[in-house]
Amino acid sequence: MSIAFAEAAVKLSNLDDENLQEALNKKELDFYRNCKNLPESIARRFHEINLLPRWEESEKRVKIIEDRMTNMKCPDGSVEEDRFEILTELLDKACQAFEIWDEHKERKIPYGHRLVLEARLLESIKDAFDLIENTIDDFNRIGGDRDAANIERQDLRLEIRLRDLLFTEVHERFLKSYLDMDW
Repeated sequence: MSIAFAEAAVKLSNLDDENLQEALNKKELDFYRNCKNLPESIARRFHEINLLPRWEESEKRVKIIEDRMTNMKCPDGSVEEDRFEILTELLDKACQAFEIWDEHKERKIPYGHRLVLEARLLESIKDAFDLIENTIDDFNRIGGDRDAANIERQDLRLEIRLRDLLFTEVHERFLKSYLDMDW
């Protein structure tokens, strides 16, 4: 953690709760990548004021996406049905982040570590949800073009594999933090 970042974090932590929440809400999740070694009191406050509400927002967002997907009409055996299936796989994979978070949220893990790891999970969820929603919004663009659907499917499979790798790394780092091991 750089001195400039540490000073900025301390400056932020001096804000009252409302102003701190407003300031942190303006930050992208990658802001937390440098927070591993923040003092516990600052990291805990950032977590409670900003990351916990982001988990709640993500849980609400998944329900909205599920509703949108439920309302999609895809004929059996169609290109659209194939595309729908891979989108559901990506949604399922993104939702595994909730399971990882749930598994580790009660463990005694330094809050700085928690900020870094939970932010990575939340960023993965957000990116997957954005991709799913953008695909749904533009679902009719491909139509029955099987070649275009196959390319899209390959891209989405890659997104799923990348999340597998990320989730394995994050889960391992949660365990190392819990066991007081370095990562």
